[in-house]
Amino acid sequence: MGRMQKFLGVLRSAGMPDRFLHEVVNNSEFREELVAWVDSQPAFRLIHGRFTPLADKVEMVKSWPGINPADVDVAVALAHENGTIAGFEAESPDNPLLDLVIVVYRESLPATLLYGRARFMEAFEGRYVEWREAYASGVDDKRIELIPGAREFRPNTIEVQAVDFGANWDRQHGNVLRDVQRAQAGQLEDFAALFNASQSPKWVEQMDGKTVPYTILAALLLSVPGYDARSNSPYVWHDGDEAELSGDHVDDRFRGHSMAVIRKYKS
Repeated sequence: MGRMQKFLGVLRSAGMPDRFLHEVVNNSEFREELVAWVDSQPAFRLIHGRFTPLADKVEMVKSWPGINPADVDVAVALAHENGTIAGFEAESPDNPLLDLVIVVYRESLPATLLYGRARFMEAFEGRYVEWREAYASGVDDKRIELIPGAREFRPNTIEVQAVDFGANWDRQHGNVLRDVQRAQAGQLEDFAALFNASQSPKWVEQMDGKTVPYTILAALLLSVPGYDARSNSPYVWHDGDEAELSGDHVDDRFRGHSMAVIRKYKS
């Protein structure tokens, strides 16, 4: 009954007239056919109409190159144990920009960036673009680093993170990225937005800076040839039919971008 009540709630919030809801409740044959059809439609399964459910992400990440499926299962089990999943499930109904992301940390910062970038490219199949100067000459340890005070990088690990992709988003006044980096360094996500670009592509497609913000990987600093060293942070952007891995200066004020944070919950 709980599942049906949730289903009816979705129909009601979508504006379905009461006379149709009455038909759903009282006509069992029609109800079962409708529920089965809705369950078969990927768009109806998305959380808040934009985020891919965790179970689907698990299967996706297990299929990625170089991934041991058992490591993904361990990461999910830990997220259950430490309260991440329960906390997300409690907060998500009231926070439409909160999502669970499976972040795959490779052996180094550059390797992680390049791995996530490759998955981003695959997800958008020719609709991916990037800041060419940032990647044309390769990415190494001299080109990418964590901001001072950021969460410690843990190589060769997989982690399920609850990430608020609406944090530090102020459409009216904006936020200076450097100020947020100094004040919230230990909370800011590093690679979650990059990996979520492939795990929840509908989220990227909805980005417009007005209803869904573009998202800065605020815990990272990227040195770009021809620009001041360590003065830019990458961000995920969408425009028209293209998804982009771009970047901008940390002293800029951003009104259409969020600076996402990792949410922590008690187990």
